[in-house]
Amino acid sequence: MRVLFTASDWRGHYYCMVPLGWALQAAGHEVRVACPPTQAAYVGRAGLVAAPVLEAIELTTMGRMFRYLETVAGSRPGLPLHPYTGQPVRSLDEFDVAAEAPKFQARAHEAIRRSYDGAVAFGRRWRPDLVVHDLTAPEGALVAQLTGCPSVYHPPGLSGTAETEPGIDLGDGDPSGSFPRYGRPRWHTGHVDYVIDPSPDSVVVPMGQALRMPVRYVPYNGPGGLPGWLPRGRDRPRVCVLVGESAAAEATEIPLLRAAIDAVLDQGAQVLLTSTPRQAEQLGELPPGVRVLSSFPLSLLLGVCDAVVHHGSANALMTAAAAGVPQLALSFTDEQGVVSRRIAATGAAVALCALREDPAVAARAAVAVLTGAEHRAAAGRLREVIAAQPAPSDLVEPLERLARTGRLEAGDLPSYGPAPAVPS
Repeated sequence: MRVLFTASDWRGHYYCMVPLGWALQAAGHEVRVACPPTQAAYVGRAGLVAAPVLEAIELTTMGRMFRYLETVAGSRPGLPLHPYTGQPVRSLDEFDVAAEAPKFQARAHEAIRRSYDGAVAFGRRWRPDLVVHDLTAPEGALVAQLTGCPSVYHPPGLSGTAETEPGIDLGDGDPSGSFPRYGRPRWHTGHVDYVIDPSPDSVVVPMGQALRMPVRYVPYNGPGGLPGWLPRGRDRPRVCVLVGESAAAEATEIPLLRAAIDAVLDQGAQVLLTSTPRQAEQLGELPPGVRVLSSFPLSLLLGVCDAVVHHGSANALMTAAAAGVPQLALSFTDEQGVVSRRIAATGAAVALCALREDPAVAARAAVAVLTGAEHRAAAGRLREVIAAQPAPSDLVEPLERLARTGRLEAGDLPSYGPAPAVPS
């Protein structure tokens, strides 16, 4: 079986698909990952075969453009970053967003059209039997329609195909009109028939008419190796702090993150900060109790940490949930806020808005997730829920059936029992 994955320029959207790619390859199937050239090396380091035929979309610039528009409209506090340079502005007059946004949109739509053309050309040559696409790479859905094979949507979890909340509803999934260019109806997530969903069974997300294929979340945050000091015993608590790319793209100062760091240091904890050098600079001068790791994979740290503080991305939330670690999510976007609150509803996390909340609230929340028995117990229960879900390898046979017959029913999916109880 030939399986084509389509991956966007944002690693946080497709890293969740990597374990399924491993499972399919281990079962003897051919896997190719259509991606922008900027992602080819990352795909290769993940052990998958890249086909760099898509076009990179400036997602960071797009996000900054939206934030600028929201600030001008009065729906966002403070001053935004310059959409093109990423530097802080002293006045909204420094950037004419009303004039620049349409120009940027036109360039983005043209890039999207080229990306669809690259995907279709590759798909017609390679002739996949099945397509799996990520959150922002629906080019795969068009390839599937044109080549006559099924397609499956694989988000990172905590978001569905029938979302209505602001910031997480993808709306028009085909802004460039590429599906109609190829004689197909305009596409959006409501057209998805099959979803491979790593969301914990205890967190319900709106899927509409799509068939949900539950899967265990297997964290992959990029390659890495364990430093010699990491697995050693320790005589004080340890807190992981992650500053993600989306957080760095939203603000030059992150007072809530700094407040959380200072609060857990006051509790005698050690802090492991994984970030880029630029992101670490945004937190100011850091005290001796903070060890900075350069873009270190989150999943390799959480096994030796007692709590985690992060920016509220689905990948960070799911990685911490799979590890059973209590978490403080400081979201920077509406989407991050929605998915963070879904995990917080289980008791395993506290969710706050990084741009609106008082730093003192973040400091108290950081102490709560580090020391609170209730958060620790809830995180343990959530880990067991995730561990009880089918492994990616369990989905290989149903996907083979889907590719062979073009249809899949709920009864074709692997059966699994409820998660075992975890003592509180």
